[in-house]
Amino acid sequence: MSDQVLSQILNQLQQMDKRFDNIDGRLEKIEDRLDTVDGRLDTMDGRLDTMDGRLDTMDGRLDTMDGRLDTMDSRLGTMDRRLDTIDGRLDAIEEQTKTIPLLQQTVLETLEVTKRLEASQITFERKVNAELNTHQHSIDILNRRQLRMEADIEALKRR
Repeated sequence: MSDQVLSQILNQLQQMDKRFDNIDGRLEKIEDRLDTVDGRLDTMDGRLDTMDGRLDTMDGRLDTMDGRLDTMDSRLGTMDRRLDTIDGRLDAIEEQTKTIPLLQQTVLETLEVTKRLEASQITFERKVNAELNTHQHSIDILNRRQLRMEADIEALKRR
C-alpha cells in the first residue's frame, strides 16, 4: 500500500479514536447522572417509607377515633332509651295522679325538668352529631389522601 493510503487510514483511525473518546466521556457523564438519580431515588424511597409509617400511625389513630365515636354513639343510644323510659314512667305517673293536686304539682315540676333534660339532650345530640359529622368528614379526607398517597407510592415504585 502506498503511504498516502496508509496516512488516510491512520487519519480516519485517529478520528474514530477521538470519537470513541468523546463517546466515552459522554458515557461517563451519563453514568454520573445515573448515580445521582439513583441516590435521589434512594432518598425518595426512604421518604416514602417514612410516609408509609406515618400513614400507618394515622390509620391506627383513626381506628381509635372511630372506636371512640362508636362508643359515644352507643352511650347516646342508651341515654335515649333511658329518657324514653323516664318519659313513659312520667306519663303513667301523670295519669295516675291527676286527681291529687299536690302530686299533680310534683308531676308537672318533674315534667318541666324532663323537658329541660330533653332540650339539653337535643342540644347535646346536635353537638355530638356535628362532632361526628366533622370527624367523619376528616376521616373521609384522610382516607382519600391515604389512597392518593398509596397510588402515588405504587406509581413511584413502578418507575
